[in-house]
Amino acid sequence: MQTLVTASPEVMERPAITIRLETVAYLALIVLALVLRVADLGGVPLVEGETRQALAAYRAVIPGASGESIIPTSPILFAAQGLAFGTLGGSEFSARFLTALGGAVLVLLPLLFRRELGGTRTLIVSLLLVLSPTALVGARLSAPAIWSLIFAVMLIWGARRWWNRAGDESGMGYQIIGAVGGAGLVFLSEPGGVVLGLIIGGAALVSLLWSRLTANEFDDLEPKDKPGIDTPRASLNQWATPLFVAVLFVVLIGTGILLYPSGLSAIGEVFAGFLRGFGATQPDGVQPLALVVSLFYEPFLWLFGITGAIIVLFVQRRGVGAVERFLIGWLVCALIASVVWGATDVHHALWFTVPLIGLTSALVLEMLTPVRSTDIFNPPVYARWIVAAAAIAVLAVFTVSAQALARSLLNSTSNSLTSITPNANSIVLVVVSILFMIIGFFLVASMWGNRTSLQGVGLGVLIFGALTSLGSGWNAVYGEIDNPREPYHLSAVSNDVTLLRNTLYDVAERNSGGFAALRLTVLAPQDGSIAWLVRDFSNAEFISGVEQAIGDPVVLLPNYEEAPFLGSSYVGQDFITRRTWNPNAIYLIDYPTWWMQRHARFSWMTLETNVLWVRMDVYQGTVVEDTAG
Repeated sequence: MQTLVTASPEVMERPAITIRLETVAYLALIVLALVLRVADLGGVPLVEGETRQALAAYRAVIPGASGESIIPTSPILFAAQGLAFGTLGGSEFSARFLTALGGAVLVLLPLLFRRELGGTRTLIVSLLLVLSPTALVGARLSAPAIWSLIFAVMLIWGARRWWNRAGDESGMGYQIIGAVGGAGLVFLSEPGGVVLGLIIGGAALVSLLWSRLTANEFDDLEPKDKPGIDTPRASLNQWATPLFVAVLFVVLIGTGILLYPSGLSAIGEVFAGFLRGFGATQPDGVQPLALVVSLFYEPFLWLFGITGAIIVLFVQRRGVGAVERFLIGWLVCALIASVVWGATDVHHALWFTVPLIGLTSALVLEMLTPVRSTDIFNPPVYARWIVAAAAIAVLAVFTVSAQALARSLLNSTSNSLTSITPNANSIVLVVVSILFMIIGFFLVASMWGNRTSLQGVGLGVLIFGALTSLGSGWNAVYGEIDNPREPYHLSAVSNDVTLLRNTLYDVAERNSGGFAALRLTVLAPQDGSIAWLVRDFSNAEFISGVEQAIGDPVVLLPNYEEAPFLGSSYVGQDFITRRTWNPNAIYLIDYPTWWMQRHARFSWMTLETNVLWVRMDVYQGTVVEDTAG
């Protein structure tokens, strides 16, 4: 008897798809970054620093746009806005969209340095960048400083990798990336990009000299496992290809892929702006502006960054690493540059944000390090988080009561501290919350040790500070966009410009069948907010004097004490277009309220008012005899 044996078919096992928790965290971060940077991006008017750059790109891309050509001060932003205007139309959203995307990409760029920073520290840096108010405001207000940072990261990453891989075939690729990043930073970003390039060069020099003087981890900067290679100082022949690619990149971006050859003039404007920056002063009298803005919006980051630097320098026993040396050098050079170069704007506060976040991440690692159990203290793993949650709750009570106390100071009629009548309940809550923090710290220290108590309080203060700073950044670009008490725009564009634009549309629709056909006469700078809001009116004519507007159907003029003579009967409506505020004019006791809630007894002032004049026959929809002249 024979037995038939059949072979069972092999079962093919499909490989399981696994997603690391770190990947999920970065996906969540990029989604959060996109939401914060793109949500209702076009819902607020362009601020004063945006209009000139946007008009330069708009007039270069849109045929028949009114107004004279403008030389941009940022070639890369000019190219980005030109591309957006050509594909998405000429709107506030289009002007900001690609820079907002660049700001979201900036959040992921720390991943390039994961080898040097480690996985946990890299994630911390990315998270702090998402929540940073300076990074948020720069991305939403189309700041060229965002592109400067992107190029700076390319330069640092490419140079670092090339230094360690000199002589390898892959070293050429990193050499090209570094060269393109350096060229973009110096030639394409903005005048401040040249300064940032000098800051990075100074930081690298500080790090190199520091390592030589202390003989500490200098081999970390040397090419490894490359016998026979002197140093990564390549010959000129080895630099030929990277330099050619960098020059080609600058030419293509500067000329809009050779479609706008005159765009190369913007590169000269970059260097002209850089040179003009020496000896320049801020019109608002706030100097150095970038440092003041950074301290105002990110005080917690300064607190933790400086503390992290102190711990790295004086507490750590393993010595100062190459990353920390570079970050400390960057911070010092940025401080010097902000004082020497007087043309800094509010977005150059990002010069301080990056090194401060890097140093803060070093401190956060210390706060996340598990505490060893001893015979006296045996804290559980979650102990620091319980303390952090309690610290956040106490800080919330303290902040609310401090704000109420600061508001009560506004009721004072003088600047004398002896005449103020603060709110008694707020004083009690402020004192109680401070005492609760002190007593709570020592109580936790008695149970779980000083280290656990310090870690928990530090994490709580950092989380609370990051969230409140994010809130202040969001208000600066959305809720309080027209509030001149915001240091980001002490000369603020009023939301009335939106009403003015809608009124122009109504007049055009009623009388000419469309905004393009409306004959509009404008007396205003051709690179300001008024020029931007009339950008769609191809028949708009910019004039230099009121006499040139006599008899014209629709005229937009500055507000004068007496109505100008226009040769006929007109109906006028005024619109506040710009407001200003002087922080140096407020009382000392108003500063707490201004810092926490942007309130002060000294109100904002109208800086610019424009009047829309419509000839009576146009207003009534009838034809009358023109009495001009």
